[in-house]
Amino acid sequence: KFHYPGSETLVLKGVSLDIKRGHHVAIVGENGAGKTTLVKLLTGLYQPTGGEILVDGRNLSEVDTADWHQQLAVLSQNFICYNFATADENVWYGDVSRQLDQERLAAALKQAEADDFVKKLPKGGDSYVDKWMTDDTDDKGVDLSGGQWQRLALARNFSRNAPIVILDEPTSSVDAAAEARIFRHLFKQKAKTIIAISHHLSTMKKADVIYF
Repeated sequence: KFHYPGSETLVLKGVSLDIKRGHHVAIVGENGAGKTTLVKLLTGLYQPTGGEILVDGRNLSEVDTADWHQQLAVLSQNFICYNFATADENVWYGDVSRQLDQERLAAALKQAEADDFVKKLPKGGDSYVDKWMTDDTDDKGVDLSGGQWQRLALARNFSRNAPIVILDEPTSSVDAAAEARIFRHLFKQKAKTIIAISHHLSTMKKADVIYF
């Protein structure tokens, strides 16, 4: 269970999940049901006020947070838009411990259905994605739509190539057809553990387990 500091109102109560390695898990529910809070607990950003979270039988509170985060690729509803950077850099920031690898970057963009619009930018992936930014030739950047920003954020998530992928409403601004393709490709990755939160049950139906 969990309640926020200064409040005794339980946001989560009686939640019990068993997520196995390589499973694709969908979590659906109404607004305010505590789905995002659950993500913050699973990532170790919050500690439960009752009960425990176990990773391979070990309490998550005993696991080094940095080590745990290296295993995760997380995309929250309120993702970061790096307005000062190029499209390619927005993807690379998913894991700056590695050099910017064009093959890895291209694969992430394609998986996120972002490759097509990035190719059409004035300088492709080298284009700044904010109209207030200029490069050495004084070429101005380009503003992106909400859906395009979300696809870049998805690509950043995929570029980490982490074994555990956690997605919280990752395609809320993406059209239905693209959303279906993204999840169809995502759920083909049997080696990854995927936890996806969505209001769209039709998108989640290919998951191994659905928690409501």
